[in-house]
Formats: sequence, C-alpha cells, structure tokens
Amino acid sequence: MFGFLFWLFLIGIIVASLQDVKRREIDNWLNLFLVFAGFAFIFYRAVFEGNTSLIFQFGFALVVLFVLSNLFYEGRVFAGGDAKLLFAMTALFVGVSFYVTLINIGTFVFFLMLGGSIYGLIYSLISYYKNFDKVNGEMKNGFGKLWVRLLIISGALLFTLSYFDWMFLFVSVLVLLLPVLFVFAKALEKVSMVRVVGGRELREGDWLVDDIKVKGKVIKADWDGLSSGDVRLLKEKKKVNIKEGLPFAPAFLIAFLGYVFLRSWFFGLLVGLG
Repeated sequence: MFGFLFWLFLIGIIVASLQDVKRREIDNWLNLFLVFAGFAFIFYRAVFEGNTSLIFQFGFALVVLFVLSNLFYEGRVFAGGDAKLLFAMTALFVGVSFYVTLINIGTFVFFLMLGGSIYGLIYSLISYYKNFDKVNGEMKNGFGKLWVRLLIISGALLFTLSYFDWMFLFVSVLVLLLPVLFVFAKALEKVSMVRVVGGRELREGDWLVDDIKVKGKVIKADWDGLSSGDVRLLKEKKKVNIKEGLPFAPAFLIAFLGYVFLRSWFFGLLVGLG
C-alpha cells in the first residue's frame, strides 16, 4: 500500500481538501488526473505482471463506483465534486478478484461514513463556538415555532411515561432530540453557511438560499446549483444569498488514512464478530 497509489491519493486528497476548504469546490482536472494516473498504474502493473485480470477488476470497480457516486449525489449525501473524487479513487480498490474489489470499496465507504460523521461533528462544534451568540439567537427563534414546541412537549411526556421500557424510552429520546438537532442545524447553517455575494462573484454550481426571479425567469434554489446560464442572468445582481455546504473532502482524508492503516484491524474485527 505504501507505494505509488498511496502517495498519489494521499497528495491528491490533500490538494482536494485544500481546494474544498478554500473555495468549496474540487477542480475537475484533479479528479481526472487521479482517474487516469490510477488507470495508468493498473495498466502497467497488469502488463509487467502478466495479469490482465487487473484491468477487468479496474473496469468492474469503475462501474460500481460510478453507480455508487451517483446514488450518493442524487441522495444528497455528496456534492458533485465529492462524488467525482470518490469515483477518481477507483484504482485504490482494485483487488485480486471481483469479490475482494467489492469488499475494498465497501470498507472504504464504511470509513468514509464514519470519518464524515466525526469530521462533521467537530466542524459543527467549532462553527458553533466561533458564532456562539448568533447561533443561540437563531436557535431561540427556532424554538419559538409551534411544531418544534409540540414535538419537544410530546417527547417529554413520552419520556415520563416510559417507565424504563427501553423501546419506549428510545422513541421518546428520539422525539426529543430530532427538533433540537433540526433547530441547531438550521441556526448554524443560517449563521455560518450563508454568505451574501455580488452577482459577478457567483460561480457555476453555487447554491442559492431562495429562488430568485430575474428577467422573467425563476432561478430555483436546488441541489444542482447554478448553471452557467443562471450565473450570466444573475451577474448584475448586487446581492445574492448563497449557501456554502460543509467542505467534505477532509472526510476523504480521514477515510483514506483509516482504510490504509486500519483495514486489517477492521477485517479482523468482522471475523471475530462472525
């Protein structure tokens, strides 16, 4: 593992993370470079080892990751750049068989979800600390909504009636936590993830906070972000509210290191549990 692919993807993911943190964007050239460099390595390895099955494994991994990346994108788990980065890492998962290749992909996705959760929690707590007063002010407004109060009251009543029935207790805690987490997430988003920019600062892929009507056309605030045509229409706007999502590429770095250094331990744990 500590060969060409290790350094290729370590450096590539670090560059992607820096781009994502700074610009909330991962350049397409970087993802394309990782795909083709990875394929070149697998191709030459197949030739020198006389093992053409590696090329088929690469093709199989490409198909699986193409489907998986699109599912994550359409399911609103990843933004476009993150989905492309996962696809670009295909060569890392090529194994000696289709089964091993599939297991490698599944293991990385596990570390990615775990790393993403840890990273997201730390990022949210740091953002909350930096904007403590503003977020608390927005949360007060959120807790003032009727449906939030009703859910919290319902959860509290369910909790008092649970009598330590564990299933009932679990449901009551869930009903209590959901509105609290929702209010916290929306307050944090409004304070630290919404930015006002001029129309000429907009870029393709930026997310609008609200729909905007301009020149008789309604530009939707959807997951796909602004198209190049939308950007042209909005360039004369003095103020546009855009939403900046969590820069997720650092979670790939956590997942990559976990995959490299903890994969054997993870497999051993699964075998032990089985």
